[in-house]
Amino acid sequence: MGEWQGQQVLGMRLTWNKRYITLAPIATVLGLAFKLSDPEKLLGGAEDLGITCALIPTTTPGVEIGRRHFPLNVPFQNGPTRGKDVFVPIDYIIGGPKMAGQGWRMLVECLSVGRGITLPSNSTGGVKSVALATGAYAHIRRQFKISIGKMEGIEEPLARIAGNAYVMDAAASLITYGIMLGEKPAVLSAIVKYHCTHRGQQSIIDAMDITGGKGIMLGQSNFLARAYQGAPIAITVEGANILTRSMMIFGQGAIRCHPYVLEEMEAAKNNDVNAFDKLLFKHIGHVGSNKVRSFWLGLTRGLTSSTPTGDATKRYYQHLNA
Repeated sequence: MGEWQGQQVLGMRLTWNKRYITLAPIATVLGLAFKLSDPEKLLGGAEDLGITCALIPTTTPGVEIGRRHFPLNVPFQNGPTRGKDVFVPIDYIIGGPKMAGQGWRMLVECLSVGRGITLPSNSTGGVKSVALATGAYAHIRRQFKISIGKMEGIEEPLARIAGNAYVMDAAASLITYGIMLGEKPAVLSAIVKYHCTHRGQQSIIDAMDITGGKGIMLGQSNFLARAYQGAPIAITVEGANILTRSMMIFGQGAIRCHPYVLEEMEAAKNNDVNAFDKLLFKHIGHVGSNKVRSFWLGLTRGLTSSTPTGDATKRYYQHLNA
């Protein structure tokens, strides 16, 4: 219990020190994730409630904001926020007291949506601009009495930029449409974020190679330098790509795509021996059937595999099956 606006209310005392928070310097409300403990069991449950999410007004006494970082010379609002023994009512928990301890699920769902929209679309828009500007520059810039865009050494990176723009636009549209349908695709959003930001960075590097001295001289007419400087920001935020690739795409992706691993883990966690045994034997059977299928389709070059169509693409489907 504590005093809030002149009244005694049930609340929480929070202490945090967050270093890299987007929009923190100008925020009016902070979204905070923290480990919540209830030693007196005032909520009637366990003592250790786990990760919880709450919305904290920045005008609350004890909340510190305002300082900002300067990431790679880009005007990107990001900075630290701190608080020590900040008292807030229990109702500040997102969803109310009944949602105490449900923060991890909230974080995963929100991250999958935010990561799937902001960074892929931002990277895609940037690469489209780079493709347009660099393509125009390659057409106008002349050396040895011809446009540099007609040189094979320039055509190769130009083609990569155009191809990346096409692929990234398709990927960004796919993830956005999935979110519009109400899905929360954690693994797919990680895949799209990773590849769009990585391809975006590679496209900017290609564009810098094409523009040469024009790209490295800072000034009002330089359309690449600041994008080149800021490219690592997209690589880093919303889950650094090196972590996204290892933990989300291969780690969580492999678990969720497998027909039995996730259920096996849940059975082991619940100490359900019977369920685990059944799933384990199904898993072993699945491995065996895959080995037989792989051997047979490799031997027959996929000629015996089924395909969704019988037209000219049938053989291509069979090659994919093999």
